[in-house]
Amino acid sequence: MTRVLMGDFEALHRLGLEQILRVDGIELVDTGGADVLDRLLEALPDVIVLDLDKSETCDIVHVIVHRFPRVKVVACSSRQPMMRIYPPLHYGEFYETDLDPALLTSAVQA
Repeated sequence: MTRVLMGDFEALHRLGLEQILRVDGIELVDTGGADVLDRLLEALPDVIVLDLDKSETCDIVHVIVHRFPRVKVVACSSRQPMMRIYPPLHYGEFYETDLDPALLTSAVQA
């Protein structure tokens, strides 16, 4: 089972992503803390999904890929249909692809 922690999103965007990710083999973990890095320490997820459009996302990704190199980061845009995937153990290298339900689920489970 893949454990997924959701970052901070606008309510509607978060709801849509959660609906897509509620499939067999994915466990959405939730913690009460506000800071995504604190929640990451508490939840110990395999994947964290972040809002690509937030200004602080780049800094958060940098911390995650260097302090938690085994955690995959998937950053989804709410402004355009795309996502950026930071594979585990690649220390900041990423690839971009279209954001659609099947690709998102595949990126999280791979």
